[in-house]
Amino acid sequence: MFKLLEYVYFLVSFVVVVTEMHPNEELHFYSKCLLMIVLGAFYIQSAAGKWNKVHKLLIAAIFFSWIGDMALMFVSNTGANQKVMGVTKAPGYFLLGLGGFLIAHLLYILAFTFVENKKGPPLLSQKIWILVLLLAYLSGLLLILAPAIYKSDANRPVLVPVLLYSTAIGTMVILSLNRYKRVNDSSFIMVFAGAVLFMLSDSILAINKFVFPFAASGILLMPLYIGGQYLIVKGCLAQFHQEV
Repeated sequence: MFKLLEYVYFLVSFVVVVTEMHPNEELHFYSKCLLMIVLGAFYIQSAAGKWNKVHKLLIAAIFFSWIGDMALMFVSNTGANQKVMGVTKAPGYFLLGLGGFLIAHLLYILAFTFVENKKGPPLLSQKIWILVLLLAYLSGLLLILAPAIYKSDANRPVLVPVLLYSTAIGTMVILSLNRYKRVNDSSFIMVFAGAVLFMLSDSILAINKFVFPFAASGILLMPLYIGGQYLIVKGCLAQFHQEV
């Protein structure tokens, strides 16, 4: 059964996606601002005071995701509108946003290392082909991104941060996979699905920014990002049989 704050999260998410399709500066700004705040409040409510290391790491990850969300709204682009809520956009906000999400991914990585069945054999040691597929996807993405970033004088300074970020999100997906049979099935499925959705949303964001901008990018990536964050949160709660 969904909780009230979950319904609020779905409503805010709906507004975020709609304002990607039909731009409304104020609605988009405030709904994007509320997105992680509502998700964090839902997580705190669902943890019900039974705090552990995973819960603390998740709340910290949600906070840094909020920083990432806010910063990326102020990244300058080639469009006519170079202000958000009266604040001038600037390229530097991209690194701030990237940094926020990088820290969030590192916190998720740490959270995913806490498992109940520590003696369970890691999935990737048995099915190495899964790791090969994931590495092939990330390598293919970087083969597209790296040349596009390097050939642009404006974007070249972010090449190394983007490579580090890609490594972090790839590691997050790998660690989510390695929870297989080491946590309950509900927790594994939701966290793994959430990590993959997060990775796909970041891929669309990167292609849109560095390779070729396309108008539908926000409409595609926001549902993936929103769903990814929600599933990771639900999966980590399910790990401890809270709000399953």
